[in-house]
Amino acid sequence: MKTFLLFGVALLAVINLQAQTNEDVYIIGGYNPTISDAFKINENPKITDTVIAKPQLSYSIQSQPIKTSFTVEPIKPAKMIGEPLTKLYMSYIKIGFGNKITPFGEVYVNNLRSSNQSVGFYFKHLSSAGKIKDFGFPGYSDNKASVYANRYFQFHTLKVEADYLRNVVHLYGFKPSEIPLSDTLEKDDYKQRFLKVGGEINYFSTYPDSARLNHSFGIKYYNLSDLYQSMEDHIGFKGNINKGVKLLGKSFENQLLGLNTVADIYGDNISDTLTTEGTIKLNPFYAADYDILKINVGFNVVFQLKEDAEVKLNPDLKLSLNVANNVFIIFAGYRADQYRNNLFDFSAENPFINTKLPLLFSNKKSELYGGIKGSLSSYLSYNAYVSKSTIENMPLFVTDTADVLKNRFTVVYDKVKVFNTHTEIAFQKTEKYKLMLISNFYQYFTTAELEAWHKPNMDVKLVFNYNLKNKIIAKAEIFALNRVYAKTFSASNQPEVFPVALKGTVDVNLGFEYRYSKILSGFLNFNNIGAIRYQQWYNYPSYGFNAMAGITYAL
Repeated sequence: MKTFLLFGVALLAVINLQAQTNEDVYIIGGYNPTISDAFKINENPKITDTVIAKPQLSYSIQSQPIKTSFTVEPIKPAKMIGEPLTKLYMSYIKIGFGNKITPFGEVYVNNLRSSNQSVGFYFKHLSSAGKIKDFGFPGYSDNKASVYANRYFQFHTLKVEADYLRNVVHLYGFKPSEIPLSDTLEKDDYKQRFLKVGGEINYFSTYPDSARLNHSFGIKYYNLSDLYQSMEDHIGFKGNINKGVKLLGKSFENQLLGLNTVADIYGDNISDTLTTEGTIKLNPFYAADYDILKINVGFNVVFQLKEDAEVKLNPDLKLSLNVANNVFIIFAGYRADQYRNNLFDFSAENPFINTKLPLLFSNKKSELYGGIKGSLSSYLSYNAYVSKSTIENMPLFVTDTADVLKNRFTVVYDKVKVFNTHTEIAFQKTEKYKLMLISNFYQYFTTAELEAWHKPNMDVKLVFNYNLKNKIIAKAEIFALNRVYAKTFSASNQPEVFPVALKGTVDVNLGFEYRYSKILSGFLNFNNIGAIRYQQWYNYPSYGFNAMAGITYAL
């Protein structure tokens, strides 16, 4: 290496010298490389101790507070832009007219927006003067009116209502061609009119806290009369008190102890015979939640007010198990009840009754039920259950054979066991689609009678609503009813009974509404599209197909 260095230095010097003297220099010799001696490092590795001894220090701090000041600057509140209130209309009118000479009218009147009161009026009229081939005049007229007022306090609400009901029917269940001297019959000769006038007062608490003593009380009255000198007065009372408690410790939630009270007193004047009977019911109960289990345990004590007064003590049990967060709920229960039959309920169910009929107490000795319910999604819910009950003195409608035209009904009472399967399915996705299915299947096991007269074994109802941008509303309704049996006798008036089967039906109804604006719309309804003249009551065929068109208007 050194030889290369020396040779380089010499070469540079020669070049420099040549540059200065401009002389030519020639070096002749061989290259003789040499290697210098190597020397070892004579230093040994050492381990250095990195542990450093920490010196012990002691010091003290003399603290002294420093005064500071803070000034709060107010912040301007954000301005909330309130949404405009929806305009309310004081009244709503709906009028229409259909075939079979069928006028219709409905009126609602209510005060405008108020935080402490609501006052209103309602009236409805529906009548028809159509005819049914081979039968008597079937015209009818239904009128209903009510006046109501609600007063809202901080934690209480007072409701007052007076109502008026007038229903006129014609007992058209006979064929004039089969009745001697039927030409002399006028429509008023087989006309019936039910007139009901009454009112109701309710006062109840609206505490948000269940620990308060929640309560509600109500009293009602009505007078019912007809064209055949029958009359009924009814005085009713209902009350409830309940309070949140902690009887079973903190493991049980929503514990509630309460008492329900219901009293119904009827004064009936039938065939110049006045009777005053009724029931008073006391229902103490305890309800609570334990995890997914809900329980309601109570008793139904019934005092029967009659000539031979009786007291019935009935258990009232309800259980439910929320298995999957309201998706699947299992429930079951057991109850029993007693009630006094009355003229108003009979006339509402069957307006073709002979009001000179027996009014007895019915005894639902037992009812055991169980089922499932829940919501499969936010728009699909269901409820299905089965029940088995035994009813003593169950009323059944049969033709009154003592009547000359045999166009009125009376009731017979029998001990009947009833097995019922009930299903409900509801589907609603937004406001556009609504679908509801309700079905009942019955089995009746009578004791003295051959059949459960005029009681269907099946009824199914399917309702579908379609809302197109709140502009066009369409509604379809399908109602299916299977056959029922009517009680008839042999032509010779012997006691031999001949059950007559009345065919079932599928009743299809369609309705359309077009909303021209928020205050004006038109509607068109079609009922019984299949034009089936089925008989819900023996010898009483329905009108068949009918249609109605009309308008609605808000003021």
